[in-house]
Amino acid sequence: MIEIVFDLSTAGSLKFAKTREQGELPGSADEVESLTLALHIGDISCMNEGINSRKELFDNIFENIPDMSDTIWKTNQKAMARLKDAEKTLEAVRVWICENNPLELCGLYFVCHLMVNYQNQLSVVCVPKEMEKDNCIINYSNTGEIAPDIFGTFIRYEETVSVLRRKVYSDIWSSLVRENAPLRVLINGNLIGVPENFYDFALRANMPDGEFRLAELIGKILIQISGIGDYWLLLRVKSMLQSGELIMVSDAAGNYPYSAVVKRNKYIL
Repeated sequence: MIEIVFDLSTAGSLKFAKTREQGELPGSADEVESLTLALHIGDISCMNEGINSRKELFDNIFENIPDMSDTIWKTNQKAMARLKDAEKTLEAVRVWICENNPLELCGLYFVCHLMVNYQNQLSVVCVPKEMEKDNCIINYSNTGEIAPDIFGTFIRYEETVSVLRRKVYSDIWSSLVRENAPLRVLINGNLIGVPENFYDFALRANMPDGEFRLAELIGKILIQISGIGDYWLLLRVKSMLQSGELIMVSDAAGNYPYSAVVKRNKYIL
């Protein structure tokens, strides 16, 4: 079994879940692979030729965090190599996503495109966006929010991805590649390409008067809008700094880009 997730945080939680003696997920941590490609953002026009075009995106996002981009890239190469080998070994593949997360949904479509002609068993665990538990409503915006000790409880949502469904998802991926919008979001359950400034209204609406930390601004928006992702918001803030709409007050401390302090440029409305 190969367990595919789409970020390092989720991979860490799932690996821990697989090692629990009394857990509901048989197997080992070695089965978990992280395919951290953030396919909901940026240029994907060359993805059918390989994943190397994504390296530049992560170099940009993590320019102030030494080795982070390289670490992500090594895990991506390992995951891709294992998926390629699976075509020969016929190892079963299981993908984990939240149904309302565009990053993870793009990842699923990409995997289906890779495996469209594979003979392997392919399944997906699609975590519902809303669940009832202990008289409470629980919302999951991404699989990284799932605690390791309850990962196994979501196996009941596992479904086989049929040959037909695999082909449909592969075709959706091909359509997204041809469109190559700068950003892909979920609208009425469908992945739609939108302009890069699609979420800028939320950034501006949540900017307080005076100086503020990026962590505070981005944190507010992540609570308000499901599935947007901090990567993209950070890139948009960088764009606003470059255009002069925002002014850097103090640079980020150490390896934490969200600790930077900025303010509005009062001369640009």
